[in-house]
Amino acid sequence: MGNPSKGSFLVKNFLRYSVIFSEGTRGDTAYLLKEGMVEISKEMDGKKKVFAHLRPPSMFGEMAILLDDEKRTATAVALEDSKVVEIKKYDFQEYLKQSPVIISTLVNVLVHRLKTATVKSLRVPNLFIGICNVFGLMAQGGVTTFNYLDTLNTLAATFNTNKESIDKALSMLEQHKIIEFFMNDNHEKTIRLLETKDLAHKVAERTKGA
Repeated sequence: MGNPSKGSFLVKNFLRYSVIFSEGTRGDTAYLLKEGMVEISKEMDGKKKVFAHLRPPSMFGEMAILLDDEKRTATAVALEDSKVVEIKKYDFQEYLKQSPVIISTLVNVLVHRLKTATVKSLRVPNLFIGICNVFGLMAQGGVTTFNYLDTLNTLAATFNTNKESIDKALSMLEQHKIIEFFMNDNHEKTIRLLETKDLAHKVAERTKGA
């Protein structure tokens, strides 16, 4: 069982083999692993499938921050006595101001999803909201331009969906002037963020006003 400690961040200690969260439960919290080791797994065809063994510094449970009303798509268990920073969804913006390492770690997780196995075979809902929130987080980390093909592939892998669905969402963002497409100096299609905050909300407002 986790025990909170005092400080700007809520730090919890989990004993070996403690369950941090379970697949199918509701979550509004992500975790930054500071000490120990955490296993991420999912039940598939009645059998346990292990996706990752995480070591510090690693972010996990981040889909709870990226998506609304999200159920946990996997189970996280401490394989060793572990210490984690608990990041509540409603506190996330404040945490970003206090600790840039959290946003840089999360951005790193998202950018390198293609190289991990933690989201393979995991399908998530609210794709459009997820994409908007990923772009918003990237902007918080100071990244506002993206290679189109790399973004298409990375987002498709992150949300375990097809490229056509991602392209449709990107076209909608362009239509509502949230992003724009342009050719860079190497003649590669590139995405530039025109808005950097509350992207999904702004699209909803502009759609309503159309």
